[in-house]
Amino acid sequence: MQIEKIIKPAQTIVSMSAHLSHEHIPSYIGKSFADLLEYIQKNDAESIGTPFISYLNLDESGQPRDQLLEIEVGFPINQELPSTEKFQSYLLPSYQAVRTLYIGDYDDLTDSYEELIAAIKQENGVFTFRSYEYFLTDASAPLDEQETMIELTYRLKRKDLLSS
Repeated sequence: MQIEKIIKPAQTIVSMSAHLSHEHIPSYIGKSFADLLEYIQKNDAESIGTPFISYLNLDESGQPRDQLLEIEVGFPINQELPSTEKFQSYLLPSYQAVRTLYIGDYDDLTDSYEELIAAIKQENGVFTFRSYEYFLTDASAPLDEQETMIELTYRLKRKDLLSS
């Protein structure tokens, strides 16, 4: 598996967020993508990048902290839109991450998370408990050919200010 370090530039996004159990995520993602695209078009904006799913409540091993996953489904867009109770639009700040391209059944990408966590530790980094997954193929592709770009955010460990 090839892993690279990146600094993702800040980008304007529109998203929807939810707390869901694992089995409800696939249907939520599909509906959210459709709702977000409709909202983008209704507001005369444009999607300017790959849609993503972000998991926000992961533990230090990259696994969910509890039964309900905190997820954000979104699109990078060309302009900020009005936020509503359902849709949030904001400038996502730049972040540092390690990433890899996973090809295969989405349900089997746990090993990729483990390798990315190990890469963060090799960089003297601390996983900041947030991942981004970008779906590069659509649902019509066979499961073993699905392409998902995975990014795990991290920060460098702070140096101990008391040591000489």
